[in-house]
Amino acid sequence: MRASSFVSRFVLACAALMAASAASAADDAAFLAFPMATEISAARVPAFAWTVQQGDRTRLFAARGPGFKRTALFEQSDVDGTPITGIRISPDGAWVAFTTGFAAGGYNPASLITPPKATLWLVSAAGGTAPVRIGEGSGPDFSPDGSRLVYRSGADLWAVNAGTAAPKPELLVRGGAAFAQPVWTADGKSLIFVQDRGGWSFLGRYTLGSDRVEWLVTGADRLSHPVLSPDGRTVAYLRWPGREHTVTYDNLENQPVSVETVATSGGKTRTLWSSGPRGGSRISDDDEGLLRWSDSRTVVFRAEEDGWARLYAASLSGGKVRALTGEKCEVAESELAAPDTLFVIHNCRDLDTRQASLITVSTGRERAVESKDAVLALASAAGDGRHVAVTGAGADASAMLRIVDAASAKVAYAETPADYGYRYGFAAPAPQQVRLTAADGESVTGQLFLPKGKGPHPALVYVHGGPTRQMFPAFHFSGYYANDYAMNRRLAEMGYVVLALNYRSGVGYGRDFREAPGRGWRKASEYADVLGAGRWLAARADVDPKRIGIWGGSYGGLLTGQALARSSDLFAAGVAIHGVFDWSWPSPVPGHLNPSKFFGVGEADKAAAFAASPLGAVEGWRSPVLLFSGDNDMNVDVRETVDLAQKLRRQGVDVRTMLLPGESHGLIRFSAWQRLWRDQAAFFDETLGKR
Repeated sequence: MRASSFVSRFVLACAALMAASAASAADDAAFLAFPMATEISAARVPAFAWTVQQGDRTRLFAARGPGFKRTALFEQSDVDGTPITGIRISPDGAWVAFTTGFAAGGYNPASLITPPKATLWLVSAAGGTAPVRIGEGSGPDFSPDGSRLVYRSGADLWAVNAGTAAPKPELLVRGGAAFAQPVWTADGKSLIFVQDRGGWSFLGRYTLGSDRVEWLVTGADRLSHPVLSPDGRTVAYLRWPGREHTVTYDNLENQPVSVETVATSGGKTRTLWSSGPRGGSRISDDDEGLLRWSDSRTVVFRAEEDGWARLYAASLSGGKVRALTGEKCEVAESELAAPDTLFVIHNCRDLDTRQASLITVSTGRERAVESKDAVLALASAAGDGRHVAVTGAGADASAMLRIVDAASAKVAYAETPADYGYRYGFAAPAPQQVRLTAADGESVTGQLFLPKGKGPHPALVYVHGGPTRQMFPAFHFSGYYANDYAMNRRLAEMGYVVLALNYRSGVGYGRDFREAPGRGWRKASEYADVLGAGRWLAARADVDPKRIGIWGGSYGGLLTGQALARSSDLFAAGVAIHGVFDWSWPSPVPGHLNPSKFFGVGEADKAAAFAASPLGAVEGWRSPVLLFSGDNDMNVDVRETVDLAQKLRRQGVDVRTMLLPGESHGLIRFSAWQRLWRDQAAFFDETLGKR
């Protein structure tokens, strides 16, 4: 009896310890469960739909003016790797379409026997009813009157009638999934679109029910961003040079561009403006607001003719284009808030944050939007000529929905993390914006996260991905970098001095900074910024120079590899998350982004590209490293991580690895972020945190 009782008590004690340990681990990652608005869609009436991601759940909401009372429509766990994405509210504000899962990539982070597929749903914006499953599909769009939902499934374009109890999908256009950047004509009878032909593209028009496409503009160039004038008579679009088959292009490098128009009925094209050799504002994930109409006679476009992303207005009647935004600052996004009035997100009042203004196109008058947020993003304007929805974030609050009244230039509706039950408060102070000198004498900026106490503390350099990103002294508008920001705040709480570096190749500081000479695979010039950051930390009285590490994902993983390979004497440990380690190696995976090719490495460049890679200096790598990646990463091939691990092991480096089966580059599941945090925190605690 006594032995049995002892065993029982021992088992219970072990169970209690295990439960306490699990609770402690869960609590340690609780700071990551902040809510943030991730997508916004606007109707023509004053109505919006948006998603809020928090922990492992994504929730879909809608609100209608003038009161904008939030209505919950649906929520979905990411446990099976199928969060809510791709939302679209109908023009009349009555319906919201959304997708669960992903149409491309083949991601299966839950290791399901039958991998998940992108599934399309339709739900009433009034709430109170369950969503209706449409079927396999993505890319939802509504006809102008909101009566039909059009979407892509496989290679084809399909449609269902909105509002029916059991919508029946019908094939709209066989092969219509190739209709890129589609724009409806006002009568809802035709689609104007761009079709990529592989290095060149055409502008086409398809009338529903027709057996053929009408080509409005053809030629040996690339066309993009078609927009229809308010009177429906004219299409404006951008023309970029066609691709030479003998050239491997850096897709982040500026090209010349022209702003052109053509009648919707076809006919002669007209050029309103042409840039210099590098004047086009690059086509990328930051291209929101590249081209739009402010009225039926005026086109507004974004360009970098003077090296900064600015807005310009061009008149159909001819004459010189007019600059609408200031010099030596950048426009990130713009929306037409009302006829002749643009809502513009920019950094013209402070290069290190994001602000908003309302600009009258015809006069150039600017009104600042009143906001306490340090970072504004994801603007979407309702068609009522008055309301614009954005996300706003601060140092202690993640990006949440704001609805701006364009008439008053004030925020009319705002959410906070507390509205979603998030109460975590960081004990360490908010980061400070700092400026430092790179190893080659260039000046760069960053955010300094400080712990409490005098130190000396261990320290970390954080390097973002992209590289066309900008970090702020506040939560980022992107979920990926919001998580990274929160981790840096938590690391400071744990006693680390953290410097988040805005290294050259990033955005926000002009084209010359973004397209810095020798960047990337050419000569790795941005590594001088990383090296300067490490030395800057080492010179601080509150930092132990023997305990400096580095971490980052994607391009940040690349720079982490550069630091450990080239400067193990300075950087004592690192965490490289899905990094590029060999610029010269092209991924063989079909459909892969393929960084080597994407960034312009041609056959003749491979030797120089290898020399500028972490692998080009791998013999000098001595510091321990944690390599972390999803194994279905379609941005940076996981083979980069697998290959590096073997090479480091052979030369006796302490290398730890964590590969998540089926996970993507962006880490779909919240549990993947929790795993990254716990592995990283434990690794740095072991290698840097202890004296």
